Amino acid sequence: MNFNYKHISNKFTIALIVFVIWVIFIDANSLFFLNGLDNTIDELQQKKAFYQKGIKQQKQDLKDLQNDQKLQKYAREKLLMKKKGEDIYIIE
Repeated sequence: MNFNYKHISNKFTIALIVFVIWVIFIDANSLFFLNGLDNTIDELQQKKAFYQKGIKQQKQDLKDLQNDQKLQKYAREKLLMKKKGEDIYIIE
């Protein structure tokens, strides 16, 4: 019992314990805060990948719409446009 009390009451051990508690829980850059930032970074990287995939798809669609026939097909199907004298029937 005396051996454990001697090491625990050492001023360097007490300082080390206080320092560890400070770093883990109290400091502005605590481990909990840094863990939260890591999670936020992961979420943002996933969003970035999602939006980059969307941008790539839209660039491909824009490239496809340079063709006049594909432009007309897109206008008819997506925007429900028509030429003069045509009738459009929407079937659900």
